[in-house]
Amino acid sequence: MEKAKFYGVGVGPGDPGLITLRAVEVLQKVQTVAIPKSKLERESIAWEIAKHHCPKGVKILALEMPMTADREFLETAWQKAAEKVKAELGQGISVAFLTIGDPSLYSTYHYLLSILKHQLAEDQIETIPGITAMAAAAAKVNMPLATGDEPLVILPGIDGLDEYEHYPNLVLMKASRNLPQVYSYLRKTGAQAILATRVGQTGEEIKYLDPEKELNKVDYMSLVLCKKDWSDGLGGK
Repeated sequence: MEKAKFYGVGVGPGDPGLITLRAVEVLQKVQTVAIPKSKLERESIAWEIAKHHCPKGVKILALEMPMTADREFLETAWQKAAEKVKAELGQGISVAFLTIGDPSLYSTYHYLLSILKHQLAEDQIETIPGITAMAAAAAKVNMPLATGDEPLVILPGIDGLDEYEHYPNLVLMKASRNLPQVYSYLRKTGAQAILATRVGQTGEEIKYLDPEKELNKVDYMSLVLCKKDWSDGLGGK
């Protein structure tokens, strides 16, 4: 009898078509799909993507993953989520934990995995990579994230951009938090940038950032791609 497994499934940035064949294969065979939510009553973007590939009647296991900086509160939530997943596995039921983009890049999946990997056999865990929003955004404008020997720096926040001024390629996550710093960086370095919002989802918007025409507010699901040498230029410039 095959062991029940815990899968971390990257479902891509938003478009149901941008999901790997392996992810689809897993989603079609598991009996339970675990969905992380910041509040249990909110809709899950990851589920909106994955549901197109899941069998009818699949069990939904909602896991509360709060948006807070309180480490103790977070660890309690992760422990409760791990216990729910382990209860399913204990009944011989495999579980697919959904994550937008790739589960190895700033995903809540690894908080849960850090607990479960000490309680499960190695062959009970499988991580399925997914397409990231930054890769999908770069593809939308037909530009590389990096070429040749260039480094690529990915920043989870926008604080302290000065120390990264000499890097040719930056990906700035959570760009809505500190847009003024982004514009200041662009004016200071002469870099070009695009703002990518809800890539592959309803409401998707990809636009060139003009450092002299600052936006006051953008959707929280936004990122910025910056390049020092975008020799072909960006659409919209």
